[in-house]
Amino acid sequence: MDKPDVLFTPEQIAARIRQIGSEVGRDFDGKEVCVVGLIKSCMVFMADLVRAIPLDMTCHFLRVSSLREGTAGAARTDIVYTTEIAYEDRHILLLDDIIDTGITLNFLLDHIRERRPRSLKVAALIDKPADRKIEVQVDWAAFTLKEPVGERFLVGYGLDYAERYRGLPYIGTIPRPDKPGEGRTISIAPGR
Repeated sequence: MDKPDVLFTPEQIAARIRQIGSEVGRDFDGKEVCVVGLIKSCMVFMADLVRAIPLDMTCHFLRVSSLREGTAGAARTDIVYTTEIAYEDRHILLLDDIIDTGITLNFLLDHIRERRPRSLKVAALIDKPADRKIEVQVDWAAFTLKEPVGERFLVGYGLDYAERYRGLPYIGTIPRPDKPGEGRTISIAPGR
């Protein structure tokens, strides 16, 4: 198992989670929040964030599978999800680990909006706007990667590669196992 290069320390992550928790608390002040996390990779982010939000809330998990296949130069994405969550007339805070292409998030937002929540906001651990294929609104991001990470793969703090690295207390990078290399320098900005 490769030892990841540290990208964000536990202290940096904790500071951003406290800040986002405070902002979410102000934004939803006086309201009960329904927090919905996409499993598995956002579980650590969700656990820490819900403890930092000073409001009454319910917590739910949603499983989403994105199946991407490329044939003859064309890519197809099938998104499969099921839910028993009652979104109607509730204040929804959707948590995601990494928002990159925006395809899966856009799909989920459309389906949640069909159920007429009172409000719907999105918080992400990592936002990668340079990878967008569909424009989506992210209300809070712990960290924003301004450029692609090149040949590196994000791991730790719940993020995995082949179910490994989730338990690391920091977010790091490893060379993409299928494409070894050092990657390139990336530009990073905290939050929005």
